[in-house]
Amino acid sequence: MSTAALPRIHSTAVVDSAAVLGTGVEIGPYCVIDAGAILGDGCKLGAFVRVHGCVTIGANTSIRDHSVIGGEPQDVKYRDDPSRVVLGANCRIHEHVTVHRGTGANTETWIGEGVMLMASAHVGHNCRIDAGAILVNSAMLGGHVHVGERAFISGGAAVHQFCSVGRLTLVGGVAMVTKDAPPFSIVAGSYPIRWRSPNTIGLRRAGFTTEQRTSVRHALSRLFRSGQSPAKVARELVKSPVPEVAEIARFVLESKRGVCAGPAGMRRAVDDSDDAF
Repeated sequence: MSTAALPRIHSTAVVDSAAVLGTGVEIGPYCVIDAGAILGDGCKLGAFVRVHGCVTIGANTSIRDHSVIGGEPQDVKYRDDPSRVVLGANCRIHEHVTVHRGTGANTETWIGEGVMLMASAHVGHNCRIDAGAILVNSAMLGGHVHVGERAFISGGAAVHQFCSVGRLTLVGGVAMVTKDAPPFSIVAGSYPIRWRSPNTIGLRRAGFTTEQRTSVRHALSRLFRSGQSPAKVARELVKSPVPEVAEIARFVLESKRGVCAGPAGMRRAVDDSDDAF
């Protein structure tokens, strides 16, 4: 192995000999890496990072100062169960982030590739965060939360345990998500959390065609602006030949906590303009 490929470990770091370090790993001052931890090639840890032994970290992930990965879940039922955290490749974990391992034997907290967790974000036990999602500063996920691919959880927002946030959905700042937030949407507010509109800008950035955006907008409008039961509408939409519309419908029909409320006191006709909302 070349010298460049050897791990670079600061003299003040404490790295157990039973930890597994890939090539080119960098470990900063005062880090603590427990036995059993696995760090993929090219991982970079800032100062004072703690990685527990139940953690696997994918290649080229960076973790900044004072973050703790794999700590005990904040669950009164936890009894030192053998559980883990799996953190994907190319993630960016900023300062003071906490990610807790699963509660329940052989369970895990799973974070996909390219996820960004900004400063002071918290990921509770048994969460699943799909690829490309972003948690902004001080965003918080309770236990068993599922965050869909490329979803965006704004600063100070909290997601209640067992809730789901759909793919490409934007949760507004300081929102309290107590019901499931459907894909391709903007949701905001607290008690109740409310659906506001399609995430039109997010869909454009994700490369959705005009036809796809129009289909999504009409489907979401039927669900949240028609005054009909979302479940009834979803049973019709699930037959749609448009995959994104069928995805929205399945999300509603499979929801365990129920989907969020629609806009308060607002029923607006569907507009043909792509910027209707």
